[in-house]
Amino acid sequence: MLTKRRVVAAKVESTEGTAETLTTAEGGILAIDPKVDVDIAMHERDNAKASLGKFASLAGSRKASISFKVEVKGAGSAYSSSNLPALDVYLMACGASQTLVVTPGSETVTYAPASTGVSSITIGCYEDGVLKMIKGARGTCRITMKQGEPVMMEFEFFGVHVAPTDVTLLAPTYESTIPPIFRSASFTIASYAAVMSAINIDLGNSFHLRESVNTAEGFLSNVITGRNPVGDMDPEMVLVATHDWYGLWLAGTTGALTIGSIGATQYNKFTITAPKLLATKVSDDDAEGQVIAGQTFQLAESSGDDEWSILFD
Repeated sequence: MLTKRRVVAAKVESTEGTAETLTTAEGGILAIDPKVDVDIAMHERDNAKASLGKFASLAGSRKASISFKVEVKGAGSAYSSSNLPALDVYLMACGASQTLVVTPGSETVTYAPASTGVSSITIGCYEDGVLKMIKGARGTCRITMKQGEPVMMEFEFFGVHVAPTDVTLLAPTYESTIPPIFRSASFTIASYAAVMSAINIDLGNSFHLRESVNTAEGFLSNVITGRNPVGDMDPEMVLVATHDWYGLWLAGTTGALTIGSIGATQYNKFTITAPKLLATKVSDDDAEGQVIAGQTFQLAESSGDDEWSILFD
């Protein structure tokens, strides 16, 4: 009998689509509710014969996904190439670039969209004594922010299924920083400090799983083919003279988004920015009698690969 003891680990692949060996060094992230979904194509054999039954179906191409949530937090000490936020490898495999600044006393690491150089990863979910793994994986991420709670990243990775094996459960050194709470967030959109309770951002990646007759699984790897970052938020409705939510939507006017710093401790705080937020829908919502200008939005690029940015400092 297996228990609910679980560990998530991932490693950048040196050869795309070739599984890496995972060790305790890659398993320090504190994943929440990891799930593995395997999809094996089953081909029916509808051969003509005297009986009405069917032959056993044939197992064909194999793909899978792994999803989980993590708290967003910093490394807790000065950033370097060997000391990064635990979510680093996962965010990079979701199509992010990494910019590391190692100026003594003010080290930072910034993540932003990338159109090239996105590495594939091997990612595994250890479920007590069983390892369920995918290779050639890339994914997408949804950032959820609700007042009074830690900011969360919800990851989902797609790749090539690797047959489960019996292994010893990893015993990694886990990240030890405590996640900051989403408050004192200095939230502004187009320089307006709206009153609201929550905002969510979806990186909006689209994919293509590369089919290959030269692999046993039928696929080589998963690639990111596009992105359309979108989100939603629930600001309070105010007078048009204060902030014209509907007028900005009607005119197609974009505004810069700033959230943060979230957290107050160096190396465990972060800021999220976007140069061009465009409302795509404004709704007449209600929160216990308070009128809400519920919104969905798009994050558009300004000069290229800059639709969003997450700075850890």
